[in-house]
Amino acid sequence: MRAITQIIATLFIFSSLVGCHHKHNHEHEGHNHSTEEHEEHEHDEHEHGLEAEHEGHIEGHDHSEDLHNKEEEGIKKHEGEVHLNQADMHSIETETVGFNDFSQVIVAIGEILPTTKGEATITAPFSGTVSISGGISLGSRINNSQTAFTISTNVGEASDLVEKAGIELEAAKREYERDLKLADEQIVSKKELSECKERYEQAKVKYNNLSSKITHGQATAKSPINGFVKSIIVSDGAYVNAGDPLAVVTQNDKLMLQVKLPQRYHNNASSVKTVKFRTTYSDEIYSLDKMNGKQISQSVTTSDGGYFIPLLFEFSNQANIMSGTSVECYVVTNNKKNVITVPISAIAEDQGVAQVFVKKHEDAFKKQFVTLGETDGERTEILEGLRAGEIVATSFVQRLHLASSSNAIPAHTHSH
Repeated sequence: MRAITQIIATLFIFSSLVGCHHKHNHEHEGHNHSTEEHEEHEHDEHEHGLEAEHEGHIEGHDHSEDLHNKEEEGIKKHEGEVHLNQADMHSIETETVGFNDFSQVIVAIGEILPTTKGEATITAPFSGTVSISGGISLGSRINNSQTAFTISTNVGEASDLVEKAGIELEAAKREYERDLKLADEQIVSKKELSECKERYEQAKVKYNNLSSKITHGQATAKSPINGFVKSIIVSDGAYVNAGDPLAVVTQNDKLMLQVKLPQRYHNNASSVKTVKFRTTYSDEIYSLDKMNGKQISQSVTTSDGGYFIPLLFEFSNQANIMSGTSVECYVVTNNKKNVITVPISAIAEDQGVAQVFVKKHEDAFKKQFVTLGETDGERTEILEGLRAGEIVATSFVQRLHLASSSNAIPAHTHSH
């Protein structure tokens, strides 16, 4: 009985120890699990916080950047203003807008013509092969002592002209000397002697003329006047006959301008004050009132099938203008009072819309659209878009236009 009791007590103590140890381990494991969950939770919250903070930073940066871009873009788009540094501002020429007189202008076509006494033709002095001298070309200046062409006379039947003339001269001289002796003996009449003397004199003139113009079989052709080569009729190396035209020289100190005035302006033909014109090879504007120009004729009838009224002006050629040149004409007629005009250089066009650049600040010009009126080739009437007292740019306008156009495009974009 005692033994049984001891066994039961021993089992009880053992079971108690095992239960206590299991409980302790369970509690210890539970404690570790709770700690790990806590640490993981804190770690997740920390990472979430960093991500939220990072996202907030990015969103804040993007928002600020977009705002900055919009502000910058807004400045650039501010009604076409172009901001420049001080050096660029000083390099731009300007003009203050005001009311002035402006002449009515009719745009027409015209042609530069030589005067009736202002042209001469260079002809071949002898038959032979022609060579064009160096420096002679279309439009080149030429004087009356300058050799324009060389003719080789030693060609075909015309060869050795000087030698043949010399032989003829010697024969005529011998005949004349013989007739002089026969005349003393009254064998030859005075009439026959006179005719023989005339043949001798002609042979002498011919020889002297040829020997003075032909050297070693080469003859020269020179211009009879000073001027410019208007046209060259022959090609280098061609065969020409004596008297054939080689070139035309125009004396450009005096020229004529023929204006073809459209027929609908026939009422204005009698009120022309002056004519400005521009050649096809230059942008410079020439004005007849500054070139001693005067109107010399006005046709009462139309030409070219009735579409134009020809007006003819004479002027002093002070700018080496070539005859035969087509020109664009601005026929200046009556004055208009209190008109706003700007130089042509102040106007830029964008898809057919005219614009100028008005100075708004010490460092900025503003694009301003305008409505154009008439032009005289140098200045243009402004019907709308400008007020007296405004300051407009008259140089580097195309650069301002390009800068204004590029400013309308944002520097960069950012999409969310």
